[in-house]
This record gives sequence, C-alpha cells and structure tokens, in this order.
Amino acid sequence: MFTLKNILILIGRNAIISIIVIAICLSGILFFSKEITKMSDSAASSNNLDFGAKKAANVLEVFNYDTQIVGTNYEKIAGAFAPADNILGFIGELDSLTSKTASKQIYRFNTPTEPIITSPFPIATVSYADTFSTNVSDFSNYLKKFEQLPYFTDMEGFDITSQDKAGWTGMSSVSFQAKLYVKIVQ
Repeated sequence: MFTLKNILILIGRNAIISIIVIAICLSGILFFSKEITKMSDSAASSNNLDFGAKKAANVLEVFNYDTQIVGTNYEKIAGAFAPADNILGFIGELDSLTSKTASKQIYRFNTPTEPIITSPFPIATVSYADTFSTNVSDFSNYLKKFEQLPYFTDMEGFDITSQDKAGWTGMSSVSFQAKLYVKIVQ
C-alpha cells in the first residue's frame, strides 16, 4: 500500500514524467521559435530583394527613357557648349538679340575658369557682363529670346537704371551678369 518507499517512487516517477514533458515542450518551443525566425528572415529578405528588383527596374526604365532623349539630342547638347577658345558664335547671337530689341550694347567677357567638370567632356565657365539701353518691353522680349539661345548660360542678376521721366518703364540702362558654359578644346 502506501509506504514511504512507494510514495517516493510515485513522486519520483511523476517528477521524471513532468521533467520529460517540460523538456519536450521547451524543445518544441525552441524548435518552432527558430523555424519562425528563419521564415520571418526569409520573408524579409524576399521583400528586400523584391523591393531592390523593383527599384532597379525603375532606375533602368528611367535610364532607358533618358538615353532615348539624349541619344536623339546628343548633337544639340554637345553644340550647346561653345568652345572656350572661340565664343564668337555666342557673341553673334547676343548681337543678333540686341539688334532686334536694344539700341546699343557693350559686353565684357572674362577669361575661362578652371574646368568645373574635367572628364570625359571638360567644361568651364566664362563670366561676362552685358550693358545696353532699352525699354522694359524690349528687355522683356530680349529675355524671352535669351532663354531660347542654343547655349548653356546662367544669368546671375541684372540691374535697371533710368533717367527717363517714365522711370524704369521708359528708356533705361540695363546691365546683367551671366556665365557661359564652355567646353575646353584640347
């Protein structure tokens, strides 16, 4: 019946069974936890790869589109940079603009700067100032035509001064400072 020995055996057997069940449960929990972690890492990696592939496809699509645009306009882009040693074409364009919209023009060009882009197509800038007499309507037309010049330029600022009774809307002296982007001829 219930002797001390039987009670200890019964308690020991139940304790061993409990320890085995707990060990099996802990092993199962650890195993499933590792599997869930592997699956979650795999899903995250898959999502990252999918996102990277979509991003690369988008970049490739944009690059393809840009290549088509540049491919057909490469000659225009290359021609938009006047040679640093011969900017007479650009000066001719300025003369043409002012002959249509202004009375007389005085411009001053500086020497080219060090190249801002060195390879494969070395590009520098030439700062210049242009002064002429005109009215505001003609100057507005001048600016519209200036924007359509086939050269890369950067207008940095302009000043309008007038002694006319109508103020700056009448005959005025207009001066502006700008940069012309030129290619270095080697």
